[in-house]
Amino acid sequence: MSDISRRGFVALTAAGAVGTPFLLEDAWARTRAAITAQEIVERIRKNAGVEWNEDGVDTFKAGDPSTIVTGVVTTSMATLDVLHKAVQAGANLVITAAPTFYSRADLREPGGRGFGPGRGGPGARGRGRGGPPPPSPATISGPGTGASAPMPPTPTLPAAVVPPPQRGAFAPPPAPTGPDPVYAGKNAFIDRHTLVVFRLTEHWNSRRPDPRALGLAAAMGWTKYSAGEDARHYDVPAVRLDALAGQLKNALGIRGGIRAVGDRTISVRKIGLLPGFTLIKDAIAMLPDVDAIIAGEVQEWESPAYVQDVAFAGIKKGFISIGRVVDEAPGMMVCADWLKTIVPEVPVRFIPAGDPYWRPL
Repeated sequence: MSDISRRGFVALTAAGAVGTPFLLEDAWARTRAAITAQEIVERIRKNAGVEWNEDGVDTFKAGDPSTIVTGVVTTSMATLDVLHKAVQAGANLVITAAPTFYSRADLREPGGRGFGPGRGGPGARGRGRGGPPPPSPATISGPGTGASAPMPPTPTLPAAVVPPPQRGAFAPPPAPTGPDPVYAGKNAFIDRHTLVVFRLTEHWNSRRPDPRALGLAAAMGWTKYSAGEDARHYDVPAVRLDALAGQLKNALGIRGGIRAVGDRTISVRKIGLLPGFTLIKDAIAMLPDVDAIIAGEVQEWESPAYVQDVAFAGIKKGFISIGRVVDEAPGMMVCADWLKTIVPEVPVRFIPAGDPYWRPL
């Protein structure tokens, strides 16, 4: 975000970043050599600066990688709204931080709860063409699964012990037949406009200094207050915790997904950033050195509960969760700026997904 001011980030968030499409850029872009989505991804792999994990989640999620790219859009989440705006802007390659199809597996059709390695393959539907089915949710644990350890498999009960429903008694609704309309609609839009969607999160987040933290600091005007080379620590002018929460809300366009823990009147000078999914071990390690932590996605019984108990003990510490989609948006703006340096053939820009939540008045 080096060339985009904090005010510019707010304007992009409010306007959807497509007030001015690629029209002028298209004229000179067409005079350059054509480049495919696969070639752009190969440049990302080559220039990411981290070892590429072939079994990770950073893969094509929809579309044909051999598609000639007319423009690139980066975003924190490829919602239908973002896809519409990408088409309006003349772009056909969307690079997203979050899954496009509602689960880690990112399959183009529903598949159980959808947990899995996320390797549906280019344009894959369902479980992937020829690929293995995703593992059962009962075997999955970790962030976002709600399980701290794998659950045992559910036993299959013999029909003799399952009584038939009685007349008039409640019976579960029949399993849906046919395609899910939301998946189908999103797939149809992607296919109709020949879009290509690639997820870039695992390797982008592994870069150092953390591009998500750099982007968030730039959006908040904190770059000059950096207190370390890791881009995660900042010494800012003193501000009350509740005022800090308000500044985040206004600067990042947060509608409802912001939550704070701790005495709202405490003075905050030392701020720690924990972008993305915040692990409890990272929060515990950072808290002694800061007045407040700003995090993305959390599990409520972990970091927030820990800081709540710290605050109850009379220690002046705060914790603010702003939500993962909002938290990763500035980092994907940084990604757009970086992509411009390695993919000069086509226009590149950031389109925000916005805050998915709203708060009742």
